[in-house]
Amino acid sequence: MEYKKEEKGAFSLIEDGSKETSELRSELTEKNRKLQHIFNHSRDGMTLSNQKGTLIEVNQACCEIFELDKETIKTKIIGYHVAPEGREAFKQMRIDLQKKGYVVEKLPIILMNGKRKVVELSITYQAYRDLNLSIIRDVTSETDLFNKMMDNKEKLTSVFECALDGILLWKEDRSIVDANPAACELFNVSREEIKSYNLFDFLEGTNISIGKSFQKQLEERGEIRGDIQFTMAGGNKKDLEFTSKKSIYGNLYMTIYRDITETKNMIVELKESEERFRRLFEGALDGMAILSEEGRFVNINRACCRMFNIDYKSVIHSHYSEVEDNCEIIWNNSSEYGRSGEGKRVNPVTNQTQVFSFTLSYHIYPGHHLVIIRDVTEIKNAEENLRRTETSHVLGDLAAGVAHEIRNPLSTIKGFLQLLNGNDSVNQELLKVVGVEMEQVEEIVNEFLLLSKREFSSFESVDMNTLLKEVIERLSTRAVDAGITILELYDDVDVSCVCIRSHIKQVLSNIIENGIESMSRGGTLRVKLSEKVSEVKIEVEDEGNGIPAHLIDRLGEPYYQTSEKGTGLGLMVSYKVVKEHGGHIGVSSKEGLGTIFQITLPSHIDQNKNSIEMRRD
Repeated sequence: MEYKKEEKGAFSLIEDGSKETSELRSELTEKNRKLQHIFNHSRDGMTLSNQKGTLIEVNQACCEIFELDKETIKTKIIGYHVAPEGREAFKQMRIDLQKKGYVVEKLPIILMNGKRKVVELSITYQAYRDLNLSIIRDVTSETDLFNKMMDNKEKLTSVFECALDGILLWKEDRSIVDANPAACELFNVSREEIKSYNLFDFLEGTNISIGKSFQKQLEERGEIRGDIQFTMAGGNKKDLEFTSKKSIYGNLYMTIYRDITETKNMIVELKESEERFRRLFEGALDGMAILSEEGRFVNINRACCRMFNIDYKSVIHSHYSEVEDNCEIIWNNSSEYGRSGEGKRVNPVTNQTQVFSFTLSYHIYPGHHLVIIRDVTEIKNAEENLRRTETSHVLGDLAAGVAHEIRNPLSTIKGFLQLLNGNDSVNQELLKVVGVEMEQVEEIVNEFLLLSKREFSSFESVDMNTLLKEVIERLSTRAVDAGITILELYDDVDVSCVCIRSHIKQVLSNIIENGIESMSRGGTLRVKLSEKVSEVKIEVEDEGNGIPAHLIDRLGEPYYQTSEKGTGLGLMVSYKVVKEHGGHIGVSSKEGLGTIFQITLPSHIDQNKNSIEMRRD
């Protein structure tokens, strides 16, 4: 039968900048290297299976033992080929596996083509993450060898010398009678020298008592299998797998040995690497989750649970889509090894928008994928603040020049308009229209001046009740024309604030005017004023169309408008002025119901001078 050779797999983790992720990647790479080495170099069949017995990965030697191709074998479960007379023993192996962590047994199997074999099956519990490592050794020929050697002395002699495995013949007192060439090479002594040794001369420490226990079992059963560490002549240690049987010729015993040192060391290293990986995984500051091929959580670390406000027990084994929690992910980089992207969600506890970066690495070990999630909200906010600051600097320079160029001719035009006021030869109605338009141009120039920050401005104690009434009175005509009632809700006490009066007046005018413009169907505009714990709060609540949630973060950007009217500078100026005063603007909105702007200002500002020059951030 021909078998298709499998190409060596290549596991990889997408690059990531954090030290923890780098260490985790190194650990994964090392684990994969060791696993590949075992799989690709072992003469024994090897499989990785989950706790249900589903085969995740098999090596080429396993294919040759069962005389099947890899894909066919992976459709079976471990134990599928065990013959009826061996099923009870296999069932007991599965029971003992979780208790002992390692089990070994010789089992008869029936291949799909009807052929019978005998295999030695050893299983290591969770040798690789949650997967069990099975080593399958075809001992059919070895079993036949035992039977032939026990049949008669002639066969014993002929096979003894040619066997590739080490064979020792020894007495009940454990004195060695003879050894074949393979055993002499294994124990690092000559044939004549080894006959002077006692079998237990090669055992040290606790291995002596283990050896005595094995000998007792041999007397009771007549045949035993196991493995134990031997100390060879010269001091080097080897882990040997053995099968012992009582001879029918007098009181002789025969043991066949095989060196499993490399395989056992690899398993130990895998377990140590697994423990290091587990510590890195659990202690990482980044959120991490391991997904099965079906997208179900196999493991999830504490950081990930904190990020998404989830409980480990409630999500383990569930599908990742059940805990996405409205996190919209945009995947922007993809390769054969994985992909990366970015997602946003509103934290249900804080109601704040969070931004996450996602890195998905395919097949960190067979059938499993790793997701690394990092909260980059602060980084994104810092980048956005930097972008806005740079934009405001450019706009500030532009505004300074524009305001300077417009202000002088504007003053001249205003002077001539005042001269024409009351002149019967001039249409006074048209003159009034020009005057209104001039006021709007003047407001734009004032906004430019605030952006440019080139003026000396004085902080003073301002009666906020009076200031709000002034602003509302100026806008009342526009409100009435739009069918809007402005409802003033002030505390019983007067509220004062140390601020730059003209600047805060401009902010209040911008916010209230935006509210009026948003209420195309009329309604009630509520203006609330209160003072709490050294803070002044002004709320402007409209009954307009509201602002979509994904656009609220854009408020305050240059030229971004909530209505079709205006320049888009009003809100930008308002946000900057309030920030310069040590306050902030909060916005909450529901589409179709309206929007609430909440302006918070400190009642007092610690200033050594009552006049400051507004400078760039």
